[in-house]
Amino acid sequence: MSKIESLGYLVVRGPLDQWKEFGTSVLGAQLVAGPDVSTLMFRTDERAFRLVVQDGQAGPDSLLAIGFEVATLQALDELATTLTEQGIKADENHELARARRVQRLITFRDNDGFLIEAHVGHELSNEPFVSPRGVSFVCGDLGLGHVFLFASDAQQSSAFYQDVLGFRLSDTVAMGGNEAYFLHCNPRHHTAAFGSFTGMPAGIGHLMIEVGTLDQVGRALDIVQKSPYPVQMSIGEHTNDRMTSFYVVTPSGFAIEYGYNGLLVDDATWKVGRHDAGSIWGHHFNMDSLTAMTGGEA
Repeated sequence: MSKIESLGYLVVRGPLDQWKEFGTSVLGAQLVAGPDVSTLMFRTDERAFRLVVQDGQAGPDSLLAIGFEVATLQALDELATTLTEQGIKADENHELARARRVQRLITFRDNDGFLIEAHVGHELSNEPFVSPRGVSFVCGDLGLGHVFLFASDAQQSSAFYQDVLGFRLSDTVAMGGNEAYFLHCNPRHHTAAFGSFTGMPAGIGHLMIEVGTLDQVGRALDIVQKSPYPVQMSIGEHTNDRMTSFYVVTPSGFAIEYGYNGLLVDDATWKVGRHDAGSIWGHHFNMDSLTAMTGGEA
């Protein structure tokens, strides 16, 4: 059983002026007040926020924290105990919990050093969610979406998230002679995924956010194609999660997958599969978009 319920939120670093425009005009997320002038927050549903952007330079190390939600206070305590028994340092941080608008929060690092903020009691907003572009996001119990992480060893990362955090393997995909691992913790096909690629430093590859209609994907793509933000992958459908999506490079340098109609997993009947690289259709890669992810060394 997974100790994690969903991807509650993500914390990244990037230029705030660009993110204000990108988050609202491109993604259609709702900008809300952050704790200080150096922090932006965006909503995609009834939660107080789902994405945090702290002012700073873009680059391959722009991922600051992954906020994974647990179900109850007892579950958070049990996760802390599990981590301690595994020799993993876990700290409760009351000040950070207040800043993240959650009831309680512990921090620890995974096997690649990514900071994880496991939390319970994420604040709900008293105000209705209003997208500046009329977009409906698929979040709720499924969480913000999924993260694809570039790992130093994808197999080891997959094992850590399964053995320590209780994620379950959905499937694997052959990518460039390596295996990428896709893991779920709720019915969403995957909440975390890992791949290892020569010359690619450990960091975030992309964040997937799902919207309610294919029309919303198409309208976003039209906006992106007229914007300064490069398309990393053209619209297409994945072989494993059947998500229809495109990828756009954010002001921080990582990509956002903007998708619709991803598969849901029923653990009672799901069978783990292995897929070839590529997509059923589309998803043609723009190699120039790798520059930001690798710090200009692509």
